[in-house]
Amino acid sequence: MHLVAKVFDLEISEDEVLNESKKLIGQESSMALAHALNRVIDRYLLLHQALQAGFGVTEDEFDSALLETLEDIEEAPQDDEQTRLMENRIRQRIVIRKYVEQVISHDYLIADEQLLAFYQDQEEVFFAPEAVRASHILFRLDEPEAESKARALRARIHTADDFINVCPNHSQCPSGARCGDLGWFPRGRMIKEIEDTAFALEPGQISEVFKTRYGYHILLVTDRKTRQRVPFEEIKDSLKARLIQLEKEFFLVRHVTDLRRDNQKQIQIFDPRFCL
Repeated sequence: MHLVAKVFDLEISEDEVLNESKKLIGQESSMALAHALNRVIDRYLLLHQALQAGFGVTEDEFDSALLETLEDIEEAPQDDEQTRLMENRIRQRIVIRKYVEQVISHDYLIADEQLLAFYQDQEEVFFAPEAVRASHILFRLDEPEAESKARALRARIHTADDFINVCPNHSQCPSGARCGDLGWFPRGRMIKEIEDTAFALEPGQISEVFKTRYGYHILLVTDRKTRQRVPFEEIKDSLKARLIQLEKEFFLVRHVTDLRRDNQKQIQIFDPRFCL
């Protein structure tokens, strides 16, 4: 193992820094390597504080985290050494998480007046985009004579009520059980052909038959919303939660900065390749 740095008595290997750098843009550049090392150093400063504070890991906590890790990784450890390293990283993450939760666990008071001022100052952010609500009837591509069946059915549909009446018995999409309802969607969230068709219609209008990669569709637009500002009362609670989360993140950044300042002599870097 090539030793790159040390934080107190915690050793940082080259492999660990290189693995961290894979998460960064330009992962092999000197700047990315230095940034990766700094991230690992910050993590080990938190780990040292957590261990000093007496945080540990129960077997249930470890087993649960191990299962989550095994579900997420693309390749399982290939030998005992890789297994040991993975298990150590899992235990470290749990201990650090517990410490961080304690560090940031205090009351963050944000008055409604502050929320309202932020809402008014960032007016353009709080707009809901134009959206439509639509229902469809689908004949799948693997259905024999799908297109001709779709066109024959479309000829029988003259009103929205006609559409709703025939949809459950003819649509081959699971949405047919709820009269083909696709829910609300803004631009950019739906299959392009459905989106283009839906936004070209007004509520109550029914499309002609059109094709997507899934099959042949008949579309009914049931409602439409113009771009509009989200009322403050609707967004107040989620906005408050987001601002509190940002406060916690800023607090943690300041805490790590303080740890670096107070423990400079306990941080040793041995490989100049990882320094800016």
